[in-house]
Amino acid sequence: MTQPGDADAAALVAAALKALGSRSWTADGDARALPQLQAILQAPDALRRECILTVSERVDSYYCVQLLSVIARKRLQLSAEHIERLLRLRLGNLEQPEAWWSSEALRAVSRQVEHAYAGLPEAEQERLKPLLERAAEEIRDTATATRLRKLVGPGEGIRFDLIDESDDIGLRLRKAFESAGEPTETRAAVLDLLAAFPTQGRPSKKWLTEAGRVTGHLSEPVALIGRLLDAALDAADTNPEYTHNGRTYTVPRYAGAGNEAFLCGVVAVAGLLRDPSLLPQLRRLAVKTVTVIGGQFGNPRSLRLANSSAQAMADVGAPASITELLALERSVRHGTLLKQIRKAIEALASAQGMTRDELLERAVETHDLDADGTRRAPLSRGSAEVVVDGRTAALLYVDEKQTRRKSVPPDVKQADAEGLAAIRDELKAIRKTIAGERVRLDGLMATDRRWPLDDWRTWYLDHPITGRMTRTLVWVFSTPEGPDVVGIPLDARTAVTSSGEQVELPPDADVRLWHPIHATADDVRAWRRYLLEHQLVQPFKQAFRELYVLTPAEEQTRVYSNRFAGHVFGQVQARALMKGRGWSPVAVAWWDDGVDNGVARRTFDWAGIRAEFYFDPIHDQEPTTTDLYPYCTSDQVRFVDVRTDDTLELTAVPPLVLTEALRDVDLFVGVTSIGADPEWLDRGTERRFEAYWHTFGFGELSAAGEIRREVLQQLVPRLAIADRCEFEDRYLTVRGDLRTYRIHLGSGNILMSPNDQYLCIVAARDGQAQKLFLPFDDDPVLSLVLSKAFLLANDTAIEDPTITAQINRR
Repeated sequence: MTQPGDADAAALVAAALKALGSRSWTADGDARALPQLQAILQAPDALRRECILTVSERVDSYYCVQLLSVIARKRLQLSAEHIERLLRLRLGNLEQPEAWWSSEALRAVSRQVEHAYAGLPEAEQERLKPLLERAAEEIRDTATATRLRKLVGPGEGIRFDLIDESDDIGLRLRKAFESAGEPTETRAAVLDLLAAFPTQGRPSKKWLTEAGRVTGHLSEPVALIGRLLDAALDAADTNPEYTHNGRTYTVPRYAGAGNEAFLCGVVAVAGLLRDPSLLPQLRRLAVKTVTVIGGQFGNPRSLRLANSSAQAMADVGAPASITELLALERSVRHGTLLKQIRKAIEALASAQGMTRDELLERAVETHDLDADGTRRAPLSRGSAEVVVDGRTAALLYVDEKQTRRKSVPPDVKQADAEGLAAIRDELKAIRKTIAGERVRLDGLMATDRRWPLDDWRTWYLDHPITGRMTRTLVWVFSTPEGPDVVGIPLDARTAVTSSGEQVELPPDADVRLWHPIHATADDVRAWRRYLLEHQLVQPFKQAFRELYVLTPAEEQTRVYSNRFAGHVFGQVQARALMKGRGWSPVAVAWWDDGVDNGVARRTFDWAGIRAEFYFDPIHDQEPTTTDLYPYCTSDQVRFVDVRTDDTLELTAVPPLVLTEALRDVDLFVGVTSIGADPEWLDRGTERRFEAYWHTFGFGELSAAGEIRREVLQQLVPRLAIADRCEFEDRYLTVRGDLRTYRIHLGSGNILMSPNDQYLCIVAARDGQAQKLFLPFDDDPVLSLVLSKAFLLANDTAIEDPTITAQINRR
């Protein structure tokens, strides 16, 4: 190996380039560890400086740029002649085919130039200024150009040329700056700051400090940043053309590299301002920029900007940050962004010395609601009242006589238009919080979380939003002395049992959510009966939750379940569901040569167990809109010890883990199966799945179908159409005037008598069905079955020709 003490710069550089060139690609960190590069890094400053100048003389490949970026990172003393040499060498090449390499080489040495320039005599600085100005004009990296330009002093006016106006977003950003009500000098400083945001990696401490200083001079910093975020949200994609090997291509683009970095600067400043009013814009920008453009082989508009937006939401550090991050988590399915969101939430929790779960339950917004979930705002006449229940939030009008009405009188609407608009915006935010709490509480059903009674009262029972849901759920109150009290809380000291008895809560109890897997069949039936008799709606299926216990077949297979094997389902839709339920799916795509199957995994941390659901692609169904195979067939479900990666016997899996994991898989298959698509048979090209479609659409009921039948058997006798309905195995039979219909309780599909002719109704909306009490909110098939029953019981009133044509065809 060449020794730095006895070798000249040329020899060291040649050896380093040869080492880098012998590899196909080397990360900077690995390159730094190479002996040939270490020889330069450990050389005396004079020799290392000469190596940098030597490399700068011949920047003709990526390896030269990489070598320069590694060896020029540590500061050196440079004279004016050294700086002049570094710049002139590269500026002469910026119009050549290797211009990108020259630009990157300039970027690599720019920090050295900045550092050295500050220590030069004034006369030498003046001599270098024209060269630096030329470098700033010609270099392709906006952030570096801005920094070099600052060395030669502030320019006159606002440097709009720092914004790339070749795409729509650039034009909008410029307009936002032009229309901002800030002094020119201040706007210029902000624009320079944002243009100096690095095109890759995170901002330096120096940039963040400068951001705080510059935005401190703004009279309305939130207004300017909000305007820039709106520009990003309103910007359209462009379709620039590229020519390669004589062919011209059109590739949709949201923002070029310069504007992307500029916008990352905008969202970083939004985080620094810590103003929660910017959170909805940041969330919408994350959603917009993670959306894929460019069709089958497209990419997200800007994954970097999406991740930066999520981080900025966390940086705001307000209680609403959690709400907005959870809303973002529910609305996106991109794996990288989901990781960033969850990382941001965990960072917020860690900063406060909490676990993620503790932070989430403590950060639920109250929206200034009273303890009973209401809030009144006076109007010019009467008042507006926001009312939260266990499912949603509503806006009511309370007149002068304190009578509640659903609608606001026209004169009050006109007089209080602005105030009512603000209340409706807040209503949307409350509903968003309710949706987030519904998902969070449902997730607790798969854990073994417990709270001391006082903590539970504080974070659950007494919260104006969470408390409304808490009062509809069944809880277990345990003490070492026992026995457990199982009930729905009425107040801080009392609960009601499934028999209607009011019992006192043990003062030193631990509290946990009741799960029917731990109860007897009689207890489960009692709670279901209680909910129906008292018309109590739960925010998710708790008492009516599907249960999955080991079957004789699974006792024989021992280490895997085939309960859901053999279904044909849509992969894209299933992946979205999986991510929403906390599973991490590995996709199967046409480019995954050698990958035979897909797998989705969910870890139950508290149990140290990972559930794995396997599926196989249907190869002869070609991808059309994405790289993924559109359809897959389901296979085994297995459970693994996360510490050893050993597959577990099913009998060793805790019942709670088993039932929740299989319930999820049942959901994936049940919702995304081709059998759930009433129009599948009309496609004409997939007839080989026809037998499966019929088996799924009219076959044995799943656990969800069984629950549906149980609920309907208690609801239907109370309906106006009860005398036209009866239950037959897995069907609800409805007698119309034209025909008799059998609605399958699993799929909602319909057969007509007398020849079991299939009746395709894609969706049925019936006003009576929409108003019916249902004991839970999260079963769209149950609502669909009831809507179809009401529609078909009065089949002579159906006017839709696509339905009547089928009914009249015999």
